[in-house]
Amino acid sequence: MARQERGERTRRALLRAAAGEFARHGFAGTSLIRISRAADVTMGALTFHFAAKSDLAQEVEDWGILMTRQALPPRRRVAGVEDVTGFARTLVRLLEREVAVRAAARLAWDWNGTGANWYETWLALLHDRLGHVDDGLAALGPPQRVAALVLCAVAGTEVAVRLGAPGGPGGADPAVPVRAPMSWPPASHAPPEGR
Repeated sequence: MARQERGERTRRALLRAAAGEFARHGFAGTSLIRISRAADVTMGALTFHFAAKSDLAQEVEDWGILMTRQALPPRRRVAGVEDVTGFARTLVRLLEREVAVRAAARLAWDWNGTGANWYETWLALLHDRLGHVDDGLAALGPPQRVAALVLCAVAGTEVAVRLGAPGGPGGADPAVPVRAPMSWPPASHAPPEGR
């Protein structure tokens, strides 16, 4: 039993180390040697658990997607502005706090895994929620516009966290960019109808 527990601890350490490396350096910039050093395990132990870097990337991506699915608020029958902002704030907080989520987001840009990537996963969930909206949310525009606003806020947060800019860990409140676009543009600045 002790051997099995040790193997599971090693596997978890490798996943955490890989998530950190993929989040910082992307798929191409991450090496198995760097992951093994970060996890404080031998290359032999790494390749025992994961035959290839792509296997490790897939596990990390799946982990980040699972964390995201579990953290998102439950779907209501009719979505309102608060539902969508809560959805976006959850994604922002996950990017700020969870290395596996940051890694899954980064891998979505520079690695082609199997199945839906992190962005595709949560965008599908968002579009499902936008299928039935209340009058307040409908007033912001069509569902595609609302989804685009959320996508911009989340992608912007991902880049800010990656670069260590305000809105990243220890920076300004990362939810500020999420709050502002949901009421943008103000009615006085909205484009005229027909344009």
